[in-house]
Amino acid sequence: MASASSAGALEYSTIYSCNNLPRILNAAKDDGWRILGAAASAPAGMIDENTGEPLECYDLPTLTDDRSTILVLGSEGYGLRTLVTRACTSFVRIPGSNDIDTQGCAGVDSLNVSVTGGIMLWHLKQICGLD
Repeated sequence: MASASSAGALEYSTIYSCNNLPRILNAAKDDGWRILGAAASAPAGMIDENTGEPLECYDLPTLTDDRSTILVLGSEGYGLRTLVTRACTSFVRIPGSNDIDTQGCAGVDSLNVSVTGGIMLWHLKQICGLD
């Protein structure tokens, strides 16, 4: 089913799985990786371990550095799991997804996870010079 949905692209991809995603993310964080959680806003009470400041949720276009990054997307129904959220070093959102524009028109409440992933990966690819 997944292979048919991917229009054959699955045949050209290496797929990895793990039994404990928070453990993998925390190990990557310890090795210097930036762990970006896709979210509309940073969860309340999340503190940066290094600075003691609250974690931020950045608008996607403000990310301009090409640091080694892991992008974590949650489920469409529940978002990021709690332990996965705690492993994130910061959060990122697509601007306009929850905003009210200057004409008073509401943005969309959320995007399909595959659309969100595609937009975010395209942007990260651009800032890393992989175009």
